[in-house]
Amino acid sequence: MNKIVVTTDFSVNSKKGILFAMQLATQTQCELIFYNVVTIFRPSIWDNAYYNQFESNEIERSQKFLEKFISDIYHQTKIKKAEYKCVCDVGIVASNQIIEYAKTINAKYICVSTVGAGKLNQLFGTTASELISFSPTPVIIVPKNYRVKPINSIFFASDFKNFDEEFKKIETFINPLEAKLNVYHYDYKSFFEMNKNKFSKLTKSHESKNIKFYLRPLDSGKPLLDHLEKDILKAKPSMVVLFTKQNRNWFSRLFLSSLSVELAFDTKTPMLVFKKHIT
Repeated sequence: MNKIVVTTDFSVNSKKGILFAMQLATQTQCELIFYNVVTIFRPSIWDNAYYNQFESNEIERSQKFLEKFISDIYHQTKIKKAEYKCVCDVGIVASNQIIEYAKTINAKYICVSTVGAGKLNQLFGTTASELISFSPTPVIIVPKNYRVKPINSIFFASDFKNFDEEFKKIETFINPLEAKLNVYHYDYKSFFEMNKNKFSKLTKSHESKNIKFYLRPLDSGKPLLDHLEKDILKAKPSMVVLFTKQNRNWFSRLFLSSLSVELAFDTKTPMLVFKKHIT
């Protein structure tokens, strides 16, 4: 059974990610691990015995709070309960702790909420952006205005690089949901003729009743993000899927920020972000 790490800091906003994960679990068999990182700053005057006892007490307190927090959400929403458990860990940097825990339990996905932020906060100040930038485990980003509804349509923006590999990962996610998949590719008009054959081959080999392909022209005067947001608004998908490059240096992250990171904070639709394979 697939495991999904669902992060929470007990805030109202973090409930959105929890609600999405609960809905996902009603449509496919998976185990939800509701996960809270307890941050403890240790004063230098504390000896090991005192600190260990303090840490134990904090974990116990947070564990009880988390269990009640999740139980109350299930009770209030009346969403059918999935197999789940609650876990609290101590850590200084939440994103690092979440990434390591997900790897330890071989989680299939990480689910996190976001409220939106400015560019610098996206890059340095939010758990969501750090997970997108560094997590080897695919990350589900849930916006603050998410409302529970069935997951029945997926919007996938592809650059056609490593398409077969990426398509298999998406299939693994959508097949249990029996969701429709719409694949969008954006290209400048000067490359349309050159790429028509490639696009046609992909269409013939993958298109079906539930899988459709769309080739969209890029306006050289507008960024790709604008085109994506326009088509997402029109298509009204249940979820957006993107693949992001994670091997960018500090300068690139600051001044050439990832499209996935920017869209995660602008979109009103839940988004699944995979790490892009670099050849």
